[in-house]
Amino acid sequence: MNRRTYLGAVAGGLTATSAGCLGDFGDSDIDEAEHPVGAWADGSIEFGLPPFQDAEELRTQYGGTFEWLADGFDGVDSVEGTPTTDYNGVVESVVNGHTELANLSPIIFVLAQEDDINPLAVNWSHGADSYHTYIATRAETDIDSIDDLEGKTIAMVDPMSASGGMFPRYTLSEAGLHAGDLETEPEDFDIEWSFGHDAALTALENGHVDAAAYGDFQHPEDDEIVKIAESDPIPFDVVVAKPETPDDVRDELAARLVATPEEALEDHRVDEYGEFDPDLYEGVRDVAEEMGVDIETLDEAETDEDEDEDEDEDGS
Repeated sequence: MNRRTYLGAVAGGLTATSAGCLGDFGDSDIDEAEHPVGAWADGSIEFGLPPFQDAEELRTQYGGTFEWLADGFDGVDSVEGTPTTDYNGVVESVVNGHTELANLSPIIFVLAQEDDINPLAVNWSHGADSYHTYIATRAETDIDSIDDLEGKTIAMVDPMSASGGMFPRYTLSEAGLHAGDLETEPEDFDIEWSFGHDAALTALENGHVDAAAYGDFQHPEDDEIVKIAESDPIPFDVVVAKPETPDDVRDELAARLVATPEEALEDHRVDEYGEFDPDLYEGVRDVAEEMGVDIETLDEAETDEDEDEDEDEDGS
């Protein structure tokens, strides 16, 4: 299948070794005497990360999780974080085996299921397995509701981001605005893609756009930011393992993630990993279908990109 190429940009320092400072978390319920995980990972686990924040923030957030995983399995010398340049890149990293594990946004996860990735655990935050997208504006604007966004410019994160792309466009569409889909532009407003939740909010705070869509885990620094809409609940990201991961490896990885102690997540926007529940993602699939997202669409987008590159090389 002709899919987008893996675009991995490794950020130095996103590595935790089994000799990390988090070894005093206490014993988990997992028997660490006999683990097949080390052989499966060939000594090192690479963990693909989507580009929802910059590399320095990811380094801080995931450090505890990586050390907890590295300390949990005989034969695993390190766990290395691999940030990626876009949302397609992170799924390709794990589907093609460039990374053993990955954190996938919900939209990407439902698409990747047909590529036989293995869900291990669900990210939880503030005691919940889901969150929302907010659409906000500045108090000084004349925007009071979604209807007032017609003809305006809205900062969003990425076309393939759940909370920063798909769900806000779906919310706007349900409210009666033409929001476009993966292949078409909106007719009733313009989108400025910021490629970061923090960047979308910053664009709004600095007056570069009329409104912004961002996940509710991002908090405005400006008291003059006013929320005008909220999406339906969005389940959190899923930690997955690459295809053909043996059952015993999947079970041990999932158990270790669910057993992650609070101390390992002090700097993370995630405060625990919960057991995977497939029912959480049925609504996400509905949004993906409504917004025209499927594997065939991604293949066509890749073909169009290749043709454009060939034309540029030919000088036509």
